[in-house]
Amino acid sequence: MNRCLRKYSSFRWNRLLGAFVFCLMIAASGGMASAKEPGPVISVVVNGIGVISDVSPVHQNGRMLVPIRVVGEATGSNVSYDATSQKVMLTKKGKRVTLTIGSKVAYVNGKQLKMDVSPIIVNKRTLVPIRFISEAFGYRVQWDEKSAVAYIQSKPVEDKAANVNYSSNPYVVQKGDTLTKIAANHETNMSAIKKNNHLSSDELIVGQILFLPKGAEQAEHSLAEKVGDDRLLGSQLRFPFHGNSWYEPYGDSFGSDREWTESNSGNVRRHEGIDIMAPKGTPIYSVSDGTINKVGWNTYGGWRVNITDKNGQYRMYYAHLQAFAPGLRVGKAIKAGQLIGFVGDTGYGGTGTVGMFEPHLHFGLYRNSTGQAIDPYDYLRYWEHNKAESPF
Repeated sequence: MNRCLRKYSSFRWNRLLGAFVFCLMIAASGGMASAKEPGPVISVVVNGIGVISDVSPVHQNGRMLVPIRVVGEATGSNVSYDATSQKVMLTKKGKRVTLTIGSKVAYVNGKQLKMDVSPIIVNKRTLVPIRFISEAFGYRVQWDEKSAVAYIQSKPVEDKAANVNYSSNPYVVQKGDTLTKIAANHETNMSAIKKNNHLSSDELIVGQILFLPKGAEQAEHSLAEKVGDDRLLGSQLRFPFHGNSWYEPYGDSFGSDREWTESNSGNVRRHEGIDIMAPKGTPIYSVSDGTINKVGWNTYGGWRVNITDKNGQYRMYYAHLQAFAPGLRVGKAIKAGQLIGFVGDTGYGGTGTVGMFEPHLHFGLYRNSTGQAIDPYDYLRYWEHNKAESPF
């Protein structure tokens, strides 16, 4: 992306609330990130945003331990450490948790409790068991076994999705169309169309996709006719964000000019995808079942993942990631709706380059046989009504 086509709206971040937790056992395979990982890895998502730390989480006896400072910053808790006694104390909203390095005995508001594992020190960082901390502060937790990522929610989930009830009959708005005309031509009514599409007005835009309600006749101007390949309109495909994720409304930026090149020659190149602006750390999910064919750093795309769909027809390109989900590698099978990475601002330079543009997901779609780029905009608008499942 070339400094973005439009300025990313500013976010005023409140400090993330929540404590980290890991409530289910995972394979005792060592640390979270290793030399085998293709790049930075995020293993914990708090209130919808992936959290990265300078010291990787550690697994012991099926439990995850994370740096205490990360816990404190993410929760807004006050953290103190007594080097003499090696005691760690977290306090927040009248609750106090006291832990001791090397001891499984802990105290919550003075009450003695026993943990499964004890706090440890790694690279001069104090790591504490997030399961115990989270239970002490009372937060909701989900463990994503496929992606090996823990989701923590410390505040009520805001339902941001406006999913249609019936999406199997998409109609492309034509010049001169009105809701009255569309309803009459398809044996349905305006009210049913508006309700199924969450429309707040009768205004329509040429090219807009309307999902005709159940019982309506087959769309006269179907999306399949416009895009030319209905294999990408199946219900098995997912939007790359889940239903509770926030992202900006996006336009069709496919084919627009981009000036940045690796050679800095000043030549203009063609944008081969759609940019969706979202907060840094927003989870990204695979659109389709498939197999990873590339993962790691790309000069233009930064940390990126390429996935070939299960039929070998298409390649999906997810670029500018902040980090990956754990364990991604070339040849790994991926399911539609599986977490693969997190929104970032990487790319346009050597390995690790960040900040050349505002955080966003660049999504590209290619024919696998020819490498030809396809405009994914209409497909994304269709998949948008079949989002990846929210963890909460």
